[in-house]
Amino acid sequence: MDSSTTLTDTVVAAMRKLFPEELADKSWDNTGLLLGEAPRSASASTDERSTVLLTNDLTAEVVDEALNENVRVIICYHPVIFKGIKSLTTQEPMQMQLLRLAAERIAVYCPHSAIDAAVGGMCDWLCDILTMGGVHKQQVVCRALRPIAGPVPQGQEGAGYGREMVLPQQTDLHTLLRRLSAGTTGSPHVMVAMPERMKRPGQPPPMISKVAVCPGSGASVFGDTDADLLVTGEMSHHEALRHTQFGRVVATVFHSNSERRYLRDVLRPMLEKRLQGTPASGARIIVSSADRDPYEIINVQPLA
Repeated sequence: MDSSTTLTDTVVAAMRKLFPEELADKSWDNTGLLLGEAPRSASASTDERSTVLLTNDLTAEVVDEALNENVRVIICYHPVIFKGIKSLTTQEPMQMQLLRLAAERIAVYCPHSAIDAAVGGMCDWLCDILTMGGVHKQQVVCRALRPIAGPVPQGQEGAGYGREMVLPQQTDLHTLLRRLSAGTTGSPHVMVAMPERMKRPGQPPPMISKVAVCPGSGASVFGDTDADLLVTGEMSHHEALRHTQFGRVVATVFHSNSERRYLRDVLRPMLEKRLQGTPASGARIIVSSADRDPYEIINVQPLA
């Protein structure tokens, strides 16, 4: 690689092309290169590290993995810095991890809501899961629940937060829940809130015509959608109750579980393709095996 162009430079440029930062919601989000790569001293030996690590969150376990894998750049979906930092100490867990990475000259790039909003991003991926690839095959049309205000980069027409789609044909709720589970967690469990009338014994599963999706925490994006089914990572008690009172079904899989597999199934091959023909074409791109949602379902019966 050209000495004037680092792996970080090339990877960040590729990410910005795939998911333009102007798509991010800067009113609250903090996206971009949040931890830069310190210059190498003149006396230091050549740095041959060429591994890029994809992760949903940055934890001590993920940083351990990055150090063990000789990672050069971390693409961390969730921002590692949200608010202004007045000090950097080892007393605060996230600051400690940033100091560890800085000491090893490992950069961190965080795309967050730019990936959510982008065409071919996380929202479209969730739609594809529920329609068996219908969006990718152009068999299903998704519209953004909150379109990007103002002009968007070429190729990002239709970008925005959340998606709403009319299914090609009515599909029963159980089928959609099985697809959601298979595409996100692989777990046999999905958390569902539904109107009381749908829970009566012997009642067949409701038929769904219209679906709204939003990765992570989608309540603020859903607004007053009239979709039959809302799919997101998490939703508060009161928001879920409100939607069920309107006759809607809410399905959640935990916050980061609605996001994480996108890194493996979509982002990694997309980034590998984008880096072809660049100084980083030989880079190794790996998905973190240490990254996981903090919540898990525990069977308490064996604990007695």
